Amino acid sequence: MHGKKSIDQIHACGAINSSQNGSNPLIFSSFPHCFIDRDDENPHTSLSICIVEQPVQIYQDVDSKSKRWYFQSYNLTISNIWSPFLVKAAIFEDINGVSTAEVQLHLDKLDKKWLDIYSSLDYMIISTGKWFLKAAVYHENDVIVGCHLCPGKNLIELGFEYAYKKTLHYVMDFIKTSKYKGLIFFRTSTPDHFENGEWHNGGTCPKTIPAKEGEVKIKDLNRILRNIELEEFEKTFAKVAHNEVNLKLLDFTNLLLSRPDGHPGPYRQFQPYSKNKTAVVQNDCLHWCIPGPIDFWNDVIMEIVVNG
Repeated sequence: MHGKKSIDQIHACGAINSSQNGSNPLIFSSFPHCFIDRDDENPHTSLSICIVEQPVQIYQDVDSKSKRWYFQSYNLTISNIWSPFLVKAAIFEDINGVSTAEVQLHLDKLDKKWLDIYSSLDYMIISTGKWFLKAAVYHENDVIVGCHLCPGKNLIELGFEYAYKKTLHYVMDFIKTSKYKGLIFFRTSTPDHFENGEWHNGGTCPKTIPAKEGEVKIKDLNRILRNIELEEFEKTFAKVAHNEVNLKLLDFTNLLLSRPDGHPGPYRQFQPYSKNKTAVVQNDCLHWCIPGPIDFWNDVIMEIVVNG
């Protein structure tokens, strides 16, 4: 199915948002798995091939961002863990992404949200990425070492690339020495399709059909993030086999570049035009909603899980 004009797609996006907000605990899935992901827009716990059953929500944190569901018929637990940086972070922003202060980011302390349950999971998908573009103050050994986008703080501007490399190196170093016996997928950050602006200043994604080959180019920021991810993964992958850690790469960048029609767009909230058909609404051109891209992701993951 293609096209944002579809009523089915609009309703599907609304149902997903309701599910993530806890008002409609229907979970879409295709195989037994547990996940760590960068935020609660994780499509793997929201949209997939089929509805398994009505699960029981057995956990959610105080902000309703990390959640856990139990599927009794399958004796299956699925976790969605909100850990956008994978390392310890103090974040000062509201639900719309408006910040009141820089993120306080500890580059040498893994986030306990996922660390505490790491060894109990059978399957994991780990990802992060664009959160590192936010204004942040960087800590190492409990000492401030610099920042990104913090004018007037009298701190060294280290840039997000410094923090991202440090974080992924630290996370990968932990994984390769962890003796973890399950299956870990590391997913590269996905490209966005904002046009005429970004998420916070009127950017939209009006395309309703897939792009032709070469029509959409990867943005510089997305390319920088992906290059760092691939570099850190490759350095780790060369060593994990010796420790019998099963680590796989999920890189859907080229596929997703061709799907500017796959985002919620203005339908990041349920029925955004119900009260005003000409309302100006914030668009979501980063996360994924329309069937097609997500189905492909799940097909690939299923193939790896079942057949190695």
